[in-house]
Amino acid sequence: MRTILLVPCFLFFASDLFSQSDFDTRKKFYFFKTWNYLKYYHPGIATGKVEADSFFLRYWPLISQAKDNKSFNKVLQQMTGALPRLPRTAAAKPLPAEQQIMKQNLDTAWCTSDPFITPAVQKQLRQVFIHRYTDTGHYYLPEKNYTTDVPHEPAYPFADSLNIPYEYRMLALAKIQGAVDYLFPHKYIMDSKWNTALLHFITLFTRCDSRLQYEQLLLNVTATFNDTHAWYFNEGMKNRRRIFRNNFYPPFEYQVFDSKILVTGIIIEELCNKAGIQKGDLITSLDGISVHERIRQLSQLLSASNINVLWYRLAKYTDNFLFAADKPSVSIQVDRQGKTFSSGLSLIQGKDTGYVRRLSQYFNTRPSLKRQDDQLTYLDSGVVYLNINNTFRFIEHVPDERLDAVMDSLLSIMAQSKALIFDMRDYPDWPGFAFTYLYKKFGKKANIYGWYYEVNKQYVGTYTPLKHTNDYFPPAITPENFAYKGKVIIIVNPVTRSMSEWHTMNLQKLFPNSITIGQQTAGADGDYKRMNLPGNYAMPFTGNAIFYPDGAQAQRVGVRIDQPLYPSMKEILTGGDILLNKALQLIKER
Repeated sequence: MRTILLVPCFLFFASDLFSQSDFDTRKKFYFFKTWNYLKYYHPGIATGKVEADSFFLRYWPLISQAKDNKSFNKVLQQMTGALPRLPRTAAAKPLPAEQQIMKQNLDTAWCTSDPFITPAVQKQLRQVFIHRYTDTGHYYLPEKNYTTDVPHEPAYPFADSLNIPYEYRMLALAKIQGAVDYLFPHKYIMDSKWNTALLHFITLFTRCDSRLQYEQLLLNVTATFNDTHAWYFNEGMKNRRRIFRNNFYPPFEYQVFDSKILVTGIIIEELCNKAGIQKGDLITSLDGISVHERIRQLSQLLSASNINVLWYRLAKYTDNFLFAADKPSVSIQVDRQGKTFSSGLSLIQGKDTGYVRRLSQYFNTRPSLKRQDDQLTYLDSGVVYLNINNTFRFIEHVPDERLDAVMDSLLSIMAQSKALIFDMRDYPDWPGFAFTYLYKKFGKKANIYGWYYEVNKQYVGTYTPLKHTNDYFPPAITPENFAYKGKVIIIVNPVTRSMSEWHTMNLQKLFPNSITIGQQTAGADGDYKRMNLPGNYAMPFTGNAIFYPDGAQAQRVGVRIDQPLYPSMKEILTGGDILLNKALQLIKER
């Protein structure tokens, strides 16, 4: 592995952060840190004998009453001492000196050398660590690396109209802190320093005076993750429409291009004519706010691994994040081939049934590219096209006993083709297509195309690579190692996310002479995790880490691309599938 996996994170004294922070914020910060430390390490909580949330709420009033450092540390000492006695057994085994263990997220200075925590409490915590829980059945860790839900995290479903009570807001933020410090492997590549961000949010969560503001703050926190998996958190907000003010829709289709809104298709012609809008126009501001600034504002509410996936997702018409308005019209600034003008734009609202019907017709009458039969798709003579979201059709109606025979026949045909195009711009509808059957035909034994890291249950907060082979290839299959002589093109873009990125890495290994073309992918490989928070919210995040075999980062970066291809404005407006056309061109050229 490259040294990126070996260098420990930069540790700093949290006290250095507090020159401008008051004691109330500081004590909450250290209480959160201590509570999560005990939650994930102390055998009494890790086994479920002591329920972590109840433990938090029991000591919260005492923490709130602490007026100085001495009384605060006395509470910490009391709560740590109140837990079940540590087992009279040998100390937990030290962390193995294994090069592949991820240690970047470790942050121990706060409890080992920070003067805000007294030596007596530091000694208690050191004993907890020495005798920490290291069994596999941790009460607050998913049983399997691929399990989605973090277990035993109550949702506390307060009525939607109510603000979340103060102590439960603090509990929510403490849970988020624990998730980042112990369950999120990519803390070390967040744009913000997590401890600094946490201090900021402690103040904001304390002052939060409405359910709307609570939801905004939840989104603000998860936006700091820089994790496309966390993007989906916005869908669970009860006040989603109020937060994003996206009740009114534009009368045209658009993309984000160079931090501007590019009009790519006219939907309601009369409204566009009234505003003087044409296909190809660039909208640079909305109601006096530049589109660039609007994107920046949204980046503080919506988590994205990189700017390309943010731009791509903001162009999704049904989400309508860019056109924030409190009335069915906005003033716009337009750039048309270098000349600018201002105009008023009428927007579409739900009660405009005629316009809504025309919107539906515009988007629903587009032909589906997905086939329903079980035949291969040929784009040209001998060129097989495979959409990763359209492979289950090959075996949908095949009895289990004939599955291998049918796929062997299909793959034999593919093996004799002139070229293969794998379109990874979607989510796999059948993981077995690439993982099992492409490997069976074209793979070599021990097909390690990436390293997959899970939480290290011997030392929560670090991560270890999975060693069992069935996470990388099906061990019961002896691959044919068929040397495919045709040309292979892999197409990716920001929609290529998570499992699709994992399968892309697999394809790059199976076909070492392939060419990957397209745009930076979602940068969110690794299993999707979900933790409940007070108010009945499920916070998503990437729970495992993926690297290329040489240690190269996949999170935030995305898959390796041999030929990056970002269409020009002219190419976008011309229409057609630029990436697919490029794939066909490369097949003809080589």
